[in-house]
Amino acid sequence: MLRSKLIFSTILTIVSICVFGTTIHVTAPAYKNQIIRWKKKIDYISNSTHIIDEQKIDKDGNVQLNGELKDVILSEISIGRSYGYLYIDTSTTSYSIYFPKDTLIDNASLKKSELQLVFFDLQKNDINQLILNFNLYYDYFLYGDTSKLIRMAIHDEEFQDSLNDFKIFVSEKYGTKKIKYLHNYIRYEIALLEQMAHQSKGEFYKTYLYNTYLKRHSINYQNDAYMQFFNLFYKEPFRIAGEEIYEKVLFAINHLNNLEKVKTALSNSTYFNSPKIAELAIIKGLYDSYSHNEVDRDNIVEMLKEIADKSNVETHQKIALDCINNLENLQKGKKCPDFHLINKKDDYINLSNCKGEYTYINFFATWNHNSLKEMEVINQLHQEYPFINFISVNLDKNKNNFIKYINQNESYKWLICQPVKREEIINDFQLDHLPSHVLIDPNNNILQYPAYPPIPLYNNQSIDVTFFNIKKYKNERKPLNIGGKN
Repeated sequence: MLRSKLIFSTILTIVSICVFGTTIHVTAPAYKNQIIRWKKKIDYISNSTHIIDEQKIDKDGNVQLNGELKDVILSEISIGRSYGYLYIDTSTTSYSIYFPKDTLIDNASLKKSELQLVFFDLQKNDINQLILNFNLYYDYFLYGDTSKLIRMAIHDEEFQDSLNDFKIFVSEKYGTKKIKYLHNYIRYEIALLEQMAHQSKGEFYKTYLYNTYLKRHSINYQNDAYMQFFNLFYKEPFRIAGEEIYEKVLFAINHLNNLEKVKTALSNSTYFNSPKIAELAIIKGLYDSYSHNEVDRDNIVEMLKEIADKSNVETHQKIALDCINNLENLQKGKKCPDFHLINKKDDYINLSNCKGEYTYINFFATWNHNSLKEMEVINQLHQEYPFINFISVNLDKNKNNFIKYINQNESYKWLICQPVKREEIINDFQLDHLPSHVLIDPNNNILQYPAYPPIPLYNNQSIDVTFFNIKKYKNERKPLNIGGKN
């Protein structure tokens, strides 16, 4: 949700014409010579994204991004782990923004940090300006009188009266604006508020929300407010219909492996009586259930594949495919993402260098004490298991820290590298903490991810046990069946 995150400024006017798309002029003096990415969310179920453009910021801190977009969307501009949002208005051909220095981001972390983009000379009727203005009214309505929050929390009738007045106000304020995205955004921001206010009031209000905001309207797949409302309403899609139906859905997944039986079980619920909405909710339910121990994961994937192949809604086919790709990414037996590394001598290393060997990759940083302790253990493992290809990937932002560490540990003889593109490897391996590990088989397929660490876990499992089994397999030529965390 974009809540007062856009700053309007009249500091500078830059005019640029891009006939077939949108041009974004970015001033980012704190990020000279770094890579900037402009991307959009493909869907709000799997949260898959697509890079619209990617450029290198010049030595003066300037860069231009270009993209061709057909509809209004919420997009993201990121530099490293810092990012900000902007909407793209199809009637605006050029934006000029300032990307401020991120003073909150912690270099000793892999977490992302959201900041506020500054717009130069933003047009009065641009979607960003209109949503910003609405968000200010929304915030004032909700937080201008703190007693409203209390009344909302206790489901006071006076809060509903105030909300109805607010609906009338915004209808009069924005009723003349002929931007469908804006009207849907406003409708579902208010719907989110109603959902939070009534979420504990039972089936009557749940049915009211469904009929008012879902059943009577088209699905807005690319409207962030609509999809936030949808995802909150169907927070647990298969449980929303009650425990009895939930048990039937589980049986249909685990024992029958039958998508039609899942649909039949859910059809007894009011919240699944609209076929198009029901199918999207089922996709979300299957995707969310994959991480639960009580479901058969293979059957989940098979059902998503059936939707991807046979759904009458093309958008649902694409979303199902996105879900499958996300679920199978980094899973055991799947191809390991390629990586592009450089060692101290500027030798280039990628996935092809690992072919024919078991490869153990650990991600570390000089600011992370636990990962440095692991390096000492990896040194021992490297000597004990010479048939394992060890690669340590350093994720320090400052290359000098990496070089200093290498020089201080010249006894470490395995490959210790830095990524060519730090953000790329963080995203490809979905890294959110250090240390992290991956084990790759001789065919460059994932064998364990996350792989066991060098230092034993609470259950005494460590990668040493896996290496021992590999050694035993190599000596005895028996079938290798390595378990592990997947």
